[in-house]
Amino acid sequence: MRILIILTLILGINSCKAQSISENKLIGKWILVAETDSFPDDIEPLNENKSDSESDSKAELKTSLTFNKDKKIFINQMGNEYDATYKLTDSILTIGNRNYIVVKIDKKKLIYKNKGGLFDKHYEYKKVE
Repeated sequence: MRILIILTLILGINSCKAQSISENKLIGKWILVAETDSFPDDIEPLNENKSDSESDSKAELKTSLTFNKDKKIFINQMGNEYDATYKLTDSILTIGNRNYIVVKIDKKKLIYKNKGGLFDKHYEYKKVE
């Protein structure tokens, strides 16, 4: 019985440590570098005017996220600024009331996707600070 309790404590401590390491990787400023859809290569989304959509997609990339240690996030999306709170639980990143699945996080790259969305849209960020 003692061994079971000790093993449970060790596993619990290790999972908490891994969680805090992932949260520490989030701290800082991230710039959106790519946004991808789940459309297969042979199917293109409907666009009325291709040149307008290309300029819009470049404008959409002017998005930055700044994660702070106090669980607050500052979002700047094309000049519109928002403050919210965030939480990272396992591979689920919650920003405000939206949930995302973290695909990859390391010191320089953050990739997440919409959780439960109709399309499998991925967002790739590069760390700048």
